[in-house]
Amino acid sequence: MVAINIQPLYSLAEWRSFWKSTGAGDVVWAQDINGTAIRNYRLLALGTEVIVDREGGVAFRSNGPADQERLRAEIEKLLPKK
Repeated sequence: MVAINIQPLYSLAEWRSFWKSTGAGDVVWAQDINGTAIRNYRLLALGTEVIVDREGGVAFRSNGPADQERLRAEIEKLLPKK
């Protein structure tokens, strides 16, 4: 999982601190300085969740926080079948 900070007013350190304060697990953090992720994945609001497939296409997007079960189900659709 990669969390992308699209809010230029907050540093990654501030977001990491907030994230940890919620009790959430570890993620890789990135800063979208040039707005590339915002444009490519239409990230218009904080809390938008986008699942990207191996080819870089959007496999799932939420317009607000999605529950954990929904996210897990969407990710499992993309994993190789055993």
